[in-house]
Amino acid sequence: MSELVRVVLSLVPVFLFLVALFPLDSFKLVRAANLVRAIAAGAAIAVVCLLFARTLIGSGLVNATTYIRFIAPPLEETAKGLVVLYLIRTKRVGFMVDAAILGFAAGSGFAAAENLYYLSAVSDANLLLWVVRGFGTALLHGGATAILGIVSKLLAEMRGRENLFVFLPGLAFAVVSHVLFNSFYLSPVVFTLVLVSTFPVLIFAVFARSERLLRDWLEVGLGSDVDLLEMLRSGEVKDTRVGGYVRTLRDKFPGEVLADMLCYLQMSVELKIKAKGRLLMQEAGFAPNPDPMIGDLFRELSFLERSIGTTGKLALGPFLRWSTRDLWGLRMLKASASG
Repeated sequence: MSELVRVVLSLVPVFLFLVALFPLDSFKLVRAANLVRAIAAGAAIAVVCLLFARTLIGSGLVNATTYIRFIAPPLEETAKGLVVLYLIRTKRVGFMVDAAILGFAAGSGFAAAENLYYLSAVSDANLLLWVVRGFGTALLHGGATAILGIVSKLLAEMRGRENLFVFLPGLAFAVVSHVLFNSFYLSPVVFTLVLVSTFPVLIFAVFARSERLLRDWLEVGLGSDVDLLEMLRSGEVKDTRVGGYVRTLRDKFPGEVLADMLCYLQMSVELKIKAKGRLLMQEAGFAPNPDPMIGDLFRELSFLERSIGTTGKLALGPFLRWSTRDLWGLRMLKASASG
């Protein structure tokens, strides 16, 4: 019974918190496959870090206390942060809420693997130790990586780019938090209580702000996209801004390339509308079925992209501005085609 209690206390709390995040994600932004990958990546990183720690301490170059206080925090937080970096840079994260969930998932995987190791290596039956590991250390790993994701995504949106520098402030916060926890400036029990009482409040505030931003993106962009698509479908673009701009391109592109450019513009706008429509359906509680036509549309879009080339895409820039959220929405739509 004592062994079972140790396992429950050290492994269950962090995953219960992860599960509790999902009802707040009303738009269902995080796909289950991405969540599982983030947890698995975090667990794999924990195994690598544990092996590195054993090798380094076993070599006698540093003692265990030095490693825990000064080497583990930057190493582990940087390694977990690479998961968030990859997700944001590859447009798998569109808003702070999914950055928070996937960051917490990576930290949860790390914490679970680390606690499994300590369960096998430490036979201490003191339940307070496992409460601290389950609620304190595990929540620290999940929370620090979630906050790193939140801060990184926020800075990426503010600066309009996703370079390495937008990840440094969140990483610094995660490392400092980890150093403070490992250095015992506060007792582990007090630090655990601080984490449990403050982190949920922060996450709920982030969810509320992220949902407002998502609604603004849907409402502001959807109307103009629909208007542009109607003009393109009807062919009544002659006396519009689009038509006037296309006339200025006649001397720069052959007629067949101009036709492909208009088709590319129409198909791109159509896919953006479909992506936003799918999110609105999910928020309303519907589960959209996979659309077999989506895959064909993306294949045709790729063909047209090759046909018009980079110059053609740049020429369409005034009417085809792909924000990071647009690209994220298209990635989600494309993934949905396969169910």
